[in-house]
Amino acid sequence: MQVKKINNLIISFVPAYLLAEVSDEMESCRDFFDFIMQTKAYYELENSGEQFLQCANINPMVKILAGYLSTLSKESVSYKNSIKLMYSPKFTPRDMLACLENFIGFNNGLHFKQINYKTEGGEKKIAANAVERARPEYMDAFERDSLTGHNYLINNYKKVLCRPDEVQQKSAGMFNHKYIILIGSTAPLFSDLFEYLNALNVKVIYFEYIDALIKSENKNLFSPELILNITVRLDNIKKIIDSYKKNCPQINIGVMHIFPKFSHYEIEDHFFSKNIGEKYLPLEYAGGEKLSERDKIRLEAFIKIIN
Repeated sequence: MQVKKINNLIISFVPAYLLAEVSDEMESCRDFFDFIMQTKAYYELENSGEQFLQCANINPMVKILAGYLSTLSKESVSYKNSIKLMYSPKFTPRDMLACLENFIGFNNGLHFKQINYKTEGGEKKIAANAVERARPEYMDAFERDSLTGHNYLINNYKKVLCRPDEVQQKSAGMFNHKYIILIGSTAPLFSDLFEYLNALNVKVIYFEYIDALIKSENKNLFSPELILNITVRLDNIKKIIDSYKKNCPQINIGVMHIFPKFSHYEIEDHFFSKNIGEKYLPLEYAGGEKLSERDKIRLEAFIKIIN
C-alpha cells in the first residue's frame, strides 16, 4: 500500500465529498490551520502577517494566512510546486478572500485551486434533514476521510471526548465531570485548549465543527446552512441539548463558543449569547497561540458554575 503525499493544504472549510471529487487518489488533503497548529508556527506567522498587511486589529486567521503565503512566496520553486492551496469561496470568510487576492494571479509561484460549491436542488429539505439527524459522533467516526486532514485537532479532542453512552451510564449516579458543548464554525486555534479542559476534568459531549465535517461526507445530508446559517445552527444545538437532558435529566451542560476576534464571528457570538438559553462562555482567540491567563481565569470560573 502506497502512502499518500500530503501536498494539498485546505485554506477554508470544504465539504469532504467535494474534496474527494477533486483530489488525486494518491494525494492527501490537510487542513491549513491544523497543519500550522501542529508545527507550532502560527505565533510567528501572526507577526509576519501583521507586518505584511500593515494592520493589527484583524482576524488572526487572516494574519496567519498572510504570514504563511508571504513567506511561502519567497521559498524555492521546487518547494512551492509541491504545495497546492485549496479553498471554496462559498465557505471562505470575506476577510480571508481579501487576503488571498493579494497573492492569486501574481507571479509568485503559488498554486491555488478554487473549489466551487454547486447546489443540486432541494437545499432547504437537505438542511432540515441534516438538523434532524444531528447527533454527537462516536470515536469510530474519527477514522473517516472527512477528519484525516485534521490530525492535530482530532488527537487533542480525543482527550476530552465523552460518548453519549458514557454520559448515560452516569445518569443514575453522581456525575464526575463537567460537560460542555463546543460550538463554532471554525476549528479552535488555541493549541492548549483541550489539554487545559482535561486538567479541569471537563468532557466535551458535542463538537459542532467536527459534526459538520463528518456530515459533509454525504452531499444528501450536508447543507451549507450547517456552517453559514446561525438560526439553523442554533436549532441544531438546542436539539442536541434537549436530547441529552431527556436521556440524562440530572445533567448540567455549558456551551462554549470559540471564535477568532476582529471578525464576523463576533456577530454570531452576540446572537448565540442571547438565544442559546444555557450557561454560555464566549472565548475569543486574539492571537498568541495559547490560552492567556485571562482566558484561563474566565474558563475556570465558567466551569465552576456548571453545577
